[in-house]
Amino acid sequence: MMSREELLNAFENKKEQEIPVSFWHHYAKDEFVPANEHPEITGINVEGHAKYVDDVNPDFVKLMTDGYFQYDFQNVTDVHDLHSLIQLTNIPNDYWWLKGQRDLIKKQKNVIHGKYSFYNIFSPVTILKWALVDETKEPLTNGDKRFADLYAQSPELLHDVLKKIAGDINKQVDAAIDAGADGIYYSTQSIQDDRADNKDFFDYIQKPADFSVINEINRKAPINILHVCGFDQAKNHLEWYTDYQLQIINWSTHVDGYTLGEGKKLFGDRVVLGGFGITEQDVLYSGTKQEIQKEAQRIVSEAGTKGVLIGADCTIKRDTPIEHIKWAQEAVHALTK
Repeated sequence: MMSREELLNAFENKKEQEIPVSFWHHYAKDEFVPANEHPEITGINVEGHAKYVDDVNPDFVKLMTDGYFQYDFQNVTDVHDLHSLIQLTNIPNDYWWLKGQRDLIKKQKNVIHGKYSFYNIFSPVTILKWALVDETKEPLTNGDKRFADLYAQSPELLHDVLKKIAGDINKQVDAAIDAGADGIYYSTQSIQDDRADNKDFFDYIQKPADFSVINEINRKAPINILHVCGFDQAKNHLEWYTDYQLQIINWSTHVDGYTLGEGKKLFGDRVVLGGFGITEQDVLYSGTKQEIQKEAQRIVSEAGTKGVLIGADCTIKRDTPIEHIKWAQEAVHALTK
């Protein structure tokens, strides 16, 4: 098992004695189902972490947010209406959504054998766009279209709504670190709509909301991960995120056009995480031992062994064979021994 000192050396962009490896997946069948309505999700989540960590022994752990994807818009009667959204009031510190996550994290920490952990938190933009769609009946990208509709109605009101949401995400950050998470895995993503695919939108709408949360993350924890999410082939302009001041950078190398090595240069030699794809067609899911280990070797050869962590573009599929993950770990760990 990698020592905490060795792991911190990698996180701090120092020469690595062994390259850290970590993958993760959801444990609930539907991560969007709220835990207050289905309290059994907490048990499924915790038991899933326990089994996964025992089976895989990752070098660090991403604590999954299953059951807490949905945010309660207090004092808002219609999330599709900007004039209703602007009436949003912040949740109190003892609200179920925060209390439940504190409890979840404490339980998760009890089953991961002291491993370094990052708690997953979503950006205000992501939180709002998910509220605009019924994920059980339609594609999540419909939320992107409706988000862009709100932007077209009033950029100023939308900016102010996101500022209010960020206030509650900051409370979520505080709750996570206070409950025992070592750091935050901050997931953000560009809106997938042509009306939002420009720097003016990014600088006025997305960046201020993200920066508000990132400032709080850095105030609470010294080592955190920026995840520029390319799940379901979502595209991001990775170069627009280079002034996002989190310490470790994770993105979809298979969607956004930058290898790990190229991304490391783009982000000024910051620590990078990823390399493997997450679809059924990618080698981690469908490959043989030889193919998976050859890909692991290729990724490390391209990215190097300083300030490099090996994982995936995003959350891997739930039914990814455990032995495939172990084969990748084995190959990566062998490269620096």
